[in-house]
Amino acid sequence: MIPQPDSLKRIGPRPLGLHLGLASATLGSALAALPAAQKSRISWLSEIREEANDLVRHMEDFDRQELLLKVGERGQHLVSEMLSGIRKYHEHPYRRDVTDPSPVWTKGTAELLDYSGGLTDTAPAVFIVPSLVNRSYILDLSEKRSLVRYLAANGIRPFLLNWGEPGEAEREYSLENYIIDILLPALEAVRDQAKAAPVHLMGYCMGGTLSVALAALRQEKLASLITLASPWDFKEGLSSPAAQFLHQDTVWKPMLENWGELPVDMLQALFASLDPNLCLKKFSLFNRMTMQSDRAQEFVALEDWLNDGVPLVKKVAEECFSDWYGKNKPVLGEWDVGGQRICPQNITIPLLIAVPKSDRIVPPKSALALADQVREAQVVYPPSGHIGMIAGGQAEVGLWSDIAAWIRPE
Repeated sequence: MIPQPDSLKRIGPRPLGLHLGLASATLGSALAALPAAQKSRISWLSEIREEANDLVRHMEDFDRQELLLKVGERGQHLVSEMLSGIRKYHEHPYRRDVTDPSPVWTKGTAELLDYSGGLTDTAPAVFIVPSLVNRSYILDLSEKRSLVRYLAANGIRPFLLNWGEPGEAEREYSLENYIIDILLPALEAVRDQAKAAPVHLMGYCMGGTLSVALAALRQEKLASLITLASPWDFKEGLSSPAAQFLHQDTVWKPMLENWGELPVDMLQALFASLDPNLCLKKFSLFNRMTMQSDRAQEFVALEDWLNDGVPLVKKVAEECFSDWYGKNKPVLGEWDVGGQRICPQNITIPLLIAVPKSDRIVPPKSALALADQVREAQVVYPPSGHIGMIAGGQAEVGLWSDIAAWIRPE
């Protein structure tokens, strides 16, 4: 079960020191680059070149010292707003307002949560696999933002896998262990609960990648496979900072050897590299919200989840860095699980692939690579990002309804 004590002490955004440093660096770099920009000595990225050139022409009408003063004042204002927003986040009274159901199956720290409520055994079931690096309750974030409760209300029996935090038994796990020792028996537990009803498999983010392997191993026991923003071609859209970190194994290998895991703050630092100014922007915006509003409460709910991460155990981190992002084994058909090559071309059950249009975490081309390798797939494009697709304000019409219609067509 996921503890949500009333005395929850917030420490995010994690790692806080990095985000504060990035905000200061943003202000400093803007001031340092201003003279060069005003003299058109900066080579802009192609996607912003036209807008940047218009800005440079506009700056010609202003004195440089005046510009430096105004940019400095604006930067300081944004940083002050961010700091104020972080303080308001730490003090916000919201706490997660839903309770997890009792598990129907457990192994180690993993547990299978049955959200089906009073649905009968004839209702179709869906086995939901989240990412290993984030808590599963993003799929049951709050009373208003719960994919699993929405599915149950629409006649579908959701069974959500909660990985839990790695314990002693999982410290030596590899990706194969998670698939063979957890996912396979958990699937059988879902089938036992579902009786004769069809069982669908749905994976979110990294959980979708693992679900492809599970489907390849046991597709005869599944009605369909659903992947939500799940990476498959790990070279597509990889940011430069992330690529540099992954290729420098002299940095991350000693860390894994010493700690036996990739800590949550290091994972969060990698995500921060995708948009270094995100914290500055979002907490400045939060600072201007009415703290009693639904919008502010939803912000806090998501931020609590983001900061409640899970470390990756050593072998899994090594495989993700080396075999997935380094050698790109999944898309090349070189990923072995249980002595079997994971080849999407051999998956014949129906496949639904969700690719959010503005995903910064899993680039759309990475997720779409799976569609290129299967015989047939239906692709939907939720009009949101990686997390908004699951728990945002438009999630119900943007994705949830598509999933419900796929599992239980009228």
